[in-house]
Amino acid sequence: METDKVLRHTGLSEKQVAVYAALLKLGEASMTELARAGHLKRSTAYLVVEELLVGGLIAETTKGKRMMYSAVHPRRLLDLARFRERQIEEALPELAALYNAPKEKPKIQVFEGVEGMRALYRELYQSLNKREEALWFTRISALREYMPEALTEYKKMLRQLQHPRIRELNYGDEEGKKWLAEMKRVCGRNHFIRALPTDYEFGFTDNLIFGNKLVIFSLKEHVFVTVIESEEIAKTYRALFEWAWKQGREGGN
Repeated sequence: METDKVLRHTGLSEKQVAVYAALLKLGEASMTELARAGHLKRSTAYLVVEELLVGGLIAETTKGKRMMYSAVHPRRLLDLARFRERQIEEALPELAALYNAPKEKPKIQVFEGVEGMRALYRELYQSLNKREEALWFTRISALREYMPEALTEYKKMLRQLQHPRIRELNYGDEEGKKWLAEMKRVCGRNHFIRALPTDYEFGFTDNLIFGNKLVIFSLKEHVFVTVIESEEIAKTYRALFEWAWKQGREGGN
């Protein structure tokens, strides 16, 4: 095989091959001679020489006022190859774990505090300008007690948007029924609300399914939001919502 081709197989760049091969043939050369032999600009030759010095493939010595360069024995290439092999072997378990990791790994974020929660609500409201349908299921009494301003902002947002596609499933307690009556004056033609039976206790949460995201607002003394971004998880919860929607009633229970 040709020398240049062999050297390229070791991982050297084309310019590094040019300089190293020139030194193998010349034995020793100045920067000017290297640039000429490698058909490189002098500024480029400087950069390549620095790279080869760091890799331990060439050595430098001073002769008079000139800096001279020489190739280290080619055995050094074999040492570097073995070093890279050891590095790959050490990293192999981690690389294999990445290879075998689920390709649809959910992205999960958690936000704490009322201000962060309100900011996320506003961000979600902006998303409702899109044509995708937003699916809410919530306990209105929890919002009235711990974040009444969220309900006020929600109504304000609905008046500003152009017929957003929304369905709400609310826990059918007294607060839920009052909310349904209030919202009849606010809902647009693509906004529907149903009340769930109170056969089972509903947690102090507000929940949204939108696009490939499931957003869970946890209310009570400590307020935080969990955002799960996953197409498969969103699909599952959307199916559960559809099942629950069939159990809901427009006039409550």
